[in-house]
Amino acid sequence: MSQIVAAIDLRVVQLEKQGVTGMALANQMMGHMADLQMIYNTASDRDLRKLCQRFPGFGRYAMLMEEVSEQNQTMAMSGTHPYGDLPDLPEPLKTALVHVLRAAADLERDFQATADDGRGDNQGRLTTARWRWADDLEKLIYQFQSAELPLQTQALVQQIIKATAERIGRMG
Repeated sequence: MSQIVAAIDLRVVQLEKQGVTGMALANQMMGHMADLQMIYNTASDRDLRKLCQRFPGFGRYAMLMEEVSEQNQTMAMSGTHPYGDLPDLPEPLKTALVHVLRAAADLERDFQATADDGRGDNQGRLTTARWRWADDLEKLIYQFQSAELPLQTQALVQQIIKATAERIGRMG
């Protein structure tokens, strides 16, 4: 678990150095949401506090996501959530989407760490990982196009994936 928390912490610090905060940070960290949820589900409150103290970037991300969650709940309860009427994704699509977003988050973090290092010795590995990610992305897009989902769901997923792909394209 510490390895996942350290990865989240590193990416938050990287993004904050670039001036990315608030909802922009939450949007760019979307690939880490499943990991954050897993940590919430498995760590005790005491362990969570310790992780937040040891990894301040992780703590800031966790607090931000708590705020986002509370806002979502408030909007859902008041009937003003823009996506409140969308059905849950079928499990195979949800799993594939989480996989692609998580891999994108790892790729972005690794590209940034290589840029921060100033060394290019990881470039070949990153290029290969990027190609693999692009292949997984194509498969995901095909799965979504083949599924019978509301147009609003497809548009939302396309928006998320497009923004993620653009960020990775700029990095590599």
